[in-house]
Amino acid sequence: MTSPHTQITPAPAPTAAHARSLHRAAEAFLAHTHPRAPLRLDRVTLHGVTYAAAPDPAALRLNRALAEEVVMVALAPAEAAALSGTPTPDGGRDARMLLDCALTDPDERDTLDAYLSVLRGRTRARLRRAWTEIEVLAAGLREHGELDAAQVAHRVACAQGIRASLLN
Repeated sequence: MTSPHTQITPAPAPTAAHARSLHRAAEAFLAHTHPRAPLRLDRVTLHGVTYAAAPDPAALRLNRALAEEVVMVALAPAEAAALSGTPTPDGGRDARMLLDCALTDPDERDTLDAYLSVLRGRTRARLRRAWTEIEVLAAGLREHGELDAAQVAHRVACAQGIRASLLN
């Protein structure tokens, strides 16, 4: 008796709009989870995320946790691209420059690349755990083209509620 052969069909490649929506949704999700001033969302579109305020370099130097959160949000689009197998997006905040602004000790500057690598890993892990929320945000972006902060919060809450009800 022969066993049936299954043919593996490759998953279709995501379209450019789908990839862009995932990149922007990842950044918007991480910014939403850190409601500090430089990460307060104004709106998110397929072309970028708009924040209510720009990060203050002095505040980043004084508050390491804030600096790490700002850098992780800046890393989110590139890490979402790596997770989804899509090309790395252009534009957005420069994570390396933000981290460099936050470091004051010359010894820390010598380890900038290693520090950035650690933050990349942390960002990727957070995105993996929240991929459902990111997909929901991305679907909203593709459907509407733009989401404001309240719509982002509502979609994240809905995705988390659905996940919680399915796991219980």
